[in-house]
Amino acid sequence: MEQIPVIIDTDPGIDDFFALMLANSSDKLDIKAITSVAGNQKAEIVTKNALDIASYFHMDCEVAKGAERPLNTPPQTAGHIHGENGLGNLVLKTEMKTLSPDYAWDVIYKHAVKENGRLEIIAIGPLTNIAIALLKYPDLHKLIHRIVIMGGSSDIGNTSPYGEFNAVADPLAAKIVFRSGTPLVMVGWNATMKSKLTPDNLEELKAIDTPYTKDCSFLWDFVLKAYRSSDKDYIVLSDALAVAYVLDPSVMECKDYYVAVETASSLNMGRTVVDFDHVCKDKPLNCSVGLEVNHAAYLNLLKEMMKHYSTQ
Repeated sequence: MEQIPVIIDTDPGIDDFFALMLANSSDKLDIKAITSVAGNQKAEIVTKNALDIASYFHMDCEVAKGAERPLNTPPQTAGHIHGENGLGNLVLKTEMKTLSPDYAWDVIYKHAVKENGRLEIIAIGPLTNIAIALLKYPDLHKLIHRIVIMGGSSDIGNTSPYGEFNAVADPLAAKIVFRSGTPLVMVGWNATMKSKLTPDNLEELKAIDTPYTKDCSFLWDFVLKAYRSSDKDYIVLSDALAVAYVLDPSVMECKDYYVAVETASSLNMGRTVVDFDHVCKDKPLNCSVGLEVNHAAYLNLLKEMMKHYSTQ
């Protein structure tokens, strides 16, 4: 089986932890690099987390530091969901792993050139690194097979009424990426809300014994507590759904639309506007938008992930 070469651009993050765990569990992916970007926590924290997670799961790939702040807006973080260290204040038992001497955008371009059009990027944080890469290397959009983005929403938001965190965190970067001409898939917040994991779902996952189950259970419980503080008896591992889609496209139904990113309105800053009725007939269908989720297939992938690690 020919593996898919991927770079995972991430701001770890508890759901990023599970996205990386899922990606690493599959022989379908050839993970070339993990690139960090400020988002769920400050750059130094998420970069340390990227290194620690790569070491924790024995991932033999490059880890590179990316942008420390958004392109032109004040930084935002999500410590109320992910904790002060970004990982529910869990300290992972790891060995020392060395950070790449190159910046994230240069690593992205390097691997894009090497893979000659085969590289996919799974973007599960703000899109700052990818926007910088596209601006620095004008031919990059022709060298990337696809970017699967966990970000935006075609309905409600989680940071503003219609704004999802990753898009709101750097609206200009999102605008640059959506206008780039690169093939895109948007795993939006509204889609991830159809991948909710209930306490019963979590108990099924916890029942699979692996060397990592204790730490996974701690993280699931940490997030569930945060969600329950807002009267929600479930969790959403948004970033893991983006990886799941790359592994098995049947996990999410998509349709092509024109998507624009709002960067002028304070109320709608970072909103991904999806032209469902194709009103903008002069605009390209620039994004495949996730609409429905096959929850059973998604949960099964998470179970298979846990089973993979039970043999280690």
